[in-house]
Amino acid sequence: MNIEQFIGRHFKLKHLIWSNTAASSGINNFPGIDNSPTQSQVIRALTKLMENIVDPIVDVYPNLVITSAYRSIQLNTNPVIGGSGNSQHCYGEAIDLQVPGLSTAELYNYIYYNVSGWDQLIWEYPERSIKSWVHVSYSEYRTRKRTTLASNSTNYHNLYGGSRRGNKDQYQDGITDAKIV
Repeated sequence: MNIEQFIGRHFKLKHLIWSNTAASSGINNFPGIDNSPTQSQVIRALTKLMENIVDPIVDVYPNLVITSAYRSIQLNTNPVIGGSGNSQHCYGEAIDLQVPGLSTAELYNYIYYNVSGWDQLIWEYPERSIKSWVHVSYSEYRTRKRTTLASNSTNYHNLYGGSRRGNKDQYQDGITDAKIV
């Protein structure tokens, strides 16, 4: 596997598989390490994600930062991350983003209104300010157009009304504009 190969126009595979948590925990985060999906399936999904979603964002925001992309099942289920084994991250279909100097509300709204083809768009923990991020996924097999707020702040949830879900009521689906409290 050539980790120096470009996946999309702006990032190399090494940028999409790097994880501080994996490195510090001794976890192999190479695509295909879990055998399902295969290495080629993960790289294909990452390529589609980058070409269809991330490249158009980077064209407008060239200082975009990837905080997480591909995660092996072992990494994603690590207690530090606390994700599920069937996360789109484990298939190369999801990425977490920030743009220095741009609020995650602005990034979320930009993607919502200007980037087509995404499957899922999540505004993650805006109450954390600079430690907030936007999760966006792309799947060539579905386009749910699912939008979600992930937040532990009742103030953020109150902006949208509707019902909350999750083990800590941290998720709320169907949000459109990201609003700042």
